[in-house]
Amino acid sequence: MTFTIREALQLPDMVQTRLIAGAGGLDNPIRWVTIVEVLEDTTRLQEGEFLITTGFGLSGDTERLASFIPSLAIRRLSGVAIHTGFYLREIPEAFIEMADRLALPLIEIPGEMNFSTITKAILQPIVNRQFETLAYSQAIHNQMIDAALSKGGLSAITGELAALTGGAVTLVDALGFEVTQHGCEKQHAGSADEESSHSVPIRANRELFGTLTLTKPKLLWKELDDVALRHASTLCALEYVKERAVSATEWRLKGDFVEELLTGKPMSASELESRCRTLGYPAAGSHLVAALKVDVQTEAALAELHQSAIILLRRLCDRQQRSYLLRERPHCLLFVFPDNRESLQILERFASRWEGLHPGIPLHLAISNPRRHLTDVAAAAEEALFALQAYPLLAKSPALLRYGEMQGYQFLFPYHRSRDSLQALWMPLLEPLIGYDTRMGQQLLETLDVYLQQNGNGLQTSQALYIHRHTLKYRLTQIEEKTGFRLEDAHQRWQLQLALMAKRLQQQLYPPTA
Repeated sequence: MTFTIREALQLPDMVQTRLIAGAGGLDNPIRWVTIVEVLEDTTRLQEGEFLITTGFGLSGDTERLASFIPSLAIRRLSGVAIHTGFYLREIPEAFIEMADRLALPLIEIPGEMNFSTITKAILQPIVNRQFETLAYSQAIHNQMIDAALSKGGLSAITGELAALTGGAVTLVDALGFEVTQHGCEKQHAGSADEESSHSVPIRANRELFGTLTLTKPKLLWKELDDVALRHASTLCALEYVKERAVSATEWRLKGDFVEELLTGKPMSASELESRCRTLGYPAAGSHLVAALKVDVQTEAALAELHQSAIILLRRLCDRQQRSYLLRERPHCLLFVFPDNRESLQILERFASRWEGLHPGIPLHLAISNPRRHLTDVAAAAEEALFALQAYPLLAKSPALLRYGEMQGYQFLFPYHRSRDSLQALWMPLLEPLIGYDTRMGQQLLETLDVYLQQNGNGLQTSQALYIHRHTLKYRLTQIEEKTGFRLEDAHQRWQLQLALMAKRLQQQLYPPTA
């Protein structure tokens, strides 16, 4: 609750003073009153101070006369009162012109008035209003604490803020989700230009949790609304810290349960049902596993992005009232979802939101085939992790890669666990081509790869390789001679295709060391 220059001039003890200039700043709030007779350093003055001075040292000093009013305006003083009759017979015309231009209230105090009269007159209402503000601040703090404790969380806090201020309150979290809203933005007549919105960040431990915004008509805005807004943001921060602690416990319980499922720990049907009920996850129906990897180098960055991914997925699931299980691994996250369209839609939204929140940070997201029983998710997790390893060969961040749509790479699943197993698939077929290319400087292996990619179309293959059709025919003949396989035979062609895929997968999973 501020006290303005306009109100100060209406006090009984101020009737003898006179506003000379700067009427544009009459609504400037007065924070304090400062009396300075010899004003040599204006940098010590603070915003909102009301300066009372005799103007000692100004008379006859052209430079100081010219800079006096601008130096006060730049410090954003509420106003200045000059006691005439001592060192300044009258207020200089330059002061009046400059004060009007800068909207700095300039007040003349007649010689017969005492400084103490003015100081007491202004300070008393300032102190009284500060006490009122303090009392109000304590009252609303108590009301909001009561709302948070008895009615429940963020929604109760923002609802109480809307009720206290009569405005519209919106809480948006750090991920851009609107968590809660109270009050109608259209409750007051008037255009958007007449609305005033004040926003404060919600922070705790140097972490930004979101932004709290209060909107109401400018004419109805009060200084105490800002006080209420700041109290609400503090309580919201505490709620987020509490939510984080609860979530950490929930993640640990879910992670322990998933780990037991992945390791094949024996579990009776009744125990399985009880654990799922405790964690709010449906034991019945089919299930699938999603594996998520963030492509960053440092462990610190990975931990932070894992946290961001977990929070983002939780927000999406909460909004759709969907449940899931989670297990964090050193380099990836494993999620268990019910096998339904809603789960896939959540994952698709997750990938889309991730790209907007973390542009330039690749996200790999792979999904297993569904399993009929929750106890079979270990095999599903193996599929998801395999698809995650092959992701760079088949998908582009942040698209979803399904195990069943791996373009044939899923047939290499049993062999991916060792370099030797993969090499045994392709070496007998492709080594003759690699050896010939090395000795003769040919490109038989590349030609075979492009030919198969073009589904055996000779014209498209020669165009893709920028070679003559006769050159292509010669190379294909050499390929058949070196491998002993006929390219017209679909079965033998598929074996060559699988060998090329095994070679690429080996290079992806087991890159050569320097």
